[in-house]
Amino acid sequence: MNRLSSFLHSKSILQANANHWRTDVVSGIGIFLFLYLLQPFGISQYQGDTLLMCLGFGAMTVCVQWLCTALFFGRTSKRKRQITNGYSLLHSIVTELAMAVSMTIYAAFFFGEPLSWALFGLFFYWTFLIWLLVMGLSVLLSKNRILNNRLEEMIKKTTDEQAGVMITLHDQNLRGVDLTLPINDLLYIESRKNNVSVCYIKEGRVEKAELRSTLSALKSGLPYENIFQCHRSFLVNINNIISAKGNSNGYQLRLSGCEDIIPVSRSFVPGLRSFVD
Repeated sequence: MNRLSSFLHSKSILQANANHWRTDVVSGIGIFLFLYLLQPFGISQYQGDTLLMCLGFGAMTVCVQWLCTALFFGRTSKRKRQITNGYSLLHSIVTELAMAVSMTIYAAFFFGEPLSWALFGLFFYWTFLIWLLVMGLSVLLSKNRILNNRLEEMIKKTTDEQAGVMITLHDQNLRGVDLTLPINDLLYIESRKNNVSVCYIKEGRVEKAELRSTLSALKSGLPYENIFQCHRSFLVNINNIISAKGNSNGYQLRLSGCEDIIPVSRSFVPGLRSFVD
């Protein structure tokens, strides 16, 4: 119960999208395409203008979602109140119910059917499934957006603090040559059996160097929090991340000026998130 209460009273991860009209428009287009292309619920048997009827369903979807959003978030945005997960969940439930009721009335009007609980149950079932899909996508997109925004803020701060800091990566081969470079130019280090491949920026271009060493040895010689082990085979410089996409099962990182995609395995995801909490 304590965890549930804490979740409901914590800041909503959907707050950034709470009054985003584009989401309503996309939902309306999705409903229109679903009904017009698949023609479920007996729409294929309708003798009138099917296109017009499906457009009506899409337009109604946009209007109902917009009205519910304005009702729930209009005042909170003006007062700059924090929106909690519980408040966002209540908004979603009310919107789902309003969608089911409005679609039941609309369908009864077009098909000439009497209003009934059976008809309401049919549309409640389908709107509930669509609601689950939209909520899942919204949560996933919001988490990625929040992560990227916080990474961007942290990266700018850390990059400025480490301007001019030089690091040296030691080659354990007797004839090897150590690699010295600014820490902000380091992109990532990849383990390759007994060697490592160092990817870095030199004079505006991405370069790679092979050193005789291990990932753990290099990591111990780099006492900087932004040099982060994201995978058993990778160290990455957080300062150069430009995007992070994924979920609790793993992320994929893209680095500035580099086409390589760096994986973040599941066991290292909490560590990545700890940088932006």
